[in-house]
Amino acid sequence: MVNFWKNIRLAWRDFRAAFRQRGLRVLISWLVFAVLTALAIGWFDDKSVRFANNFEWGWLTKERIHAVADTIYKYGDFGFFTLSTAAFFFILGMVKRNPYLKRLAATLLVAGLVSGVGVRVLKICVGRPRPPVVQRGETTAWHLIGPTFKAKWNSYPSGHSASAATGCAVIALALPRLLPVLLVFVGSVGLSRIAYNQHYPTDVLHGVVFGVVVALLCASHLADIRRRIEARAGGKKTAAD
Repeated sequence: MVNFWKNIRLAWRDFRAAFRQRGLRVLISWLVFAVLTALAIGWFDDKSVRFANNFEWGWLTKERIHAVADTIYKYGDFGFFTLSTAAFFFILGMVKRNPYLKRLAATLLVAGLVSGVGVRVLKICVGRPRPPVVQRGETTAWHLIGPTFKAKWNSYPSGHSASAATGCAVIALALPRLLPVLLVFVGSVGLSRIAYNQHYPTDVLHGVVFGVVVALLCASHLADIRRRIEARAGGKKTAAD
């Protein structure tokens, strides 16, 4: 356990150092991206959600789509995805006596917490209505009411999409060979939130990008450590040859 908390402290230290160095610049870039994409495709949000919510094709009924979406999105939640993957990599690191995997587990937890807190603050501050509220005719998709704790006004951004993107980006930085699988997972979680009638495309897109931004701030050191390990391994292989 001492080793575990040591890795947590190291991961938090790395995040703070990265945030002090380039955090403000990265967050401003995300904000500019969010505004530009909202202006470019935001008009399509309500129409796309209504289409996805009523889509049917043969045996693929609306009820079946909702059932699948309900199953998929739960795997992107911090409580399941982040905690389970962090536990997996930490146990694997203990079994293999691999400190890199233990560091990865700690970074997953720190990045997941930072992402979760950031998304929660954004949800409260923005106050965007969820699709069902708009579909009942209570308001419009881009009627932002500002600070609110009401769940039906916490659509922006998508927390599940951000959580999945954060965890997958951290893993991808540490283990890039898994990138194709991780991309499919993030895409599935994001689409499930739209199909389940809980988020708009811009909620999902901005949540994913926010999650990646947090991962880059929290886990850039993992890529550096991986490159040093690979370089060391390559040097040993060359010496052996």
